[in-house]
Amino acid sequence: MLTNRKIIVVGGSSGIGLAVARKASESGAEVVIASRTAEKLESAAAQLGGRRVRAQVLDATDECSTTAFFRRVGPFDDLVISIKPSLPSDRFLESDMVAVGAAFDTKFWGQYRLAKHATSHIRPGGSITFTSGVASRRTYPGCSAISAMNAAVEALCKSVAVEIAPIRVNCVCPGFVDTEPPSSSRALHVRAMAPNLPLDRLGIAMEIADAYLYLIASPYSTGTVVVVDGGATC
Repeated sequence: MLTNRKIIVVGGSSGIGLAVARKASESGAEVVIASRTAEKLESAAAQLGGRRVRAQVLDATDECSTTAFFRRVGPFDDLVISIKPSLPSDRFLESDMVAVGAAFDTKFWGQYRLAKHATSHIRPGGSITFTSGVASRRTYPGCSAISAMNAAVEALCKSVAVEIAPIRVNCVCPGFVDTEPPSSSRALHVRAMAPNLPLDRLGIAMEIADAYLYLIASPYSTGTVVVVDGGATC
């Protein structure tokens, strides 16, 4: 399905990004995974295997790192951005503005920066897919910053889709995704929410990845936000 396409997955060393990279590679694409940590990239590349997967270190919060990355990679077809910062979970009045600013610089400005510098390297028929999250649509206590940054990403998707057409720009809005084992107190909190969801379970990364592949392969989809949340926002 994706034979002869070159796909960059930023945030491709773990979680949803790694799942997207795996499915894209299995569908015949040449894949470049990128993230800040060389060790995690090496481990991810070893998991994916094959000669059609490359790993590149990239810090999306740094302008020079971003521009140098795209010069190294050269022309490509599709950019998937699945970067996840350390998410602040304090209630609004107790929020740490330094932590909030750092999260925005990664989740929102990182995606903004990547899209801006990717555009001149994308081949005809190519696409950019952002990642937001369901807190853009249904917020929870302690999620003021997360809700705001996810909503901002979705607004960015629609505005950029208009400005850089015919390059297609879309966004996936994932729901609550299971991690095995839970890697933080937040992950444990998310797992406890599963019985309250209509499907009575959390999603898994490989299920969310299907939405990205759909948007990459759909030639008439742009400015679209695809929600994959197990009914969390019903």
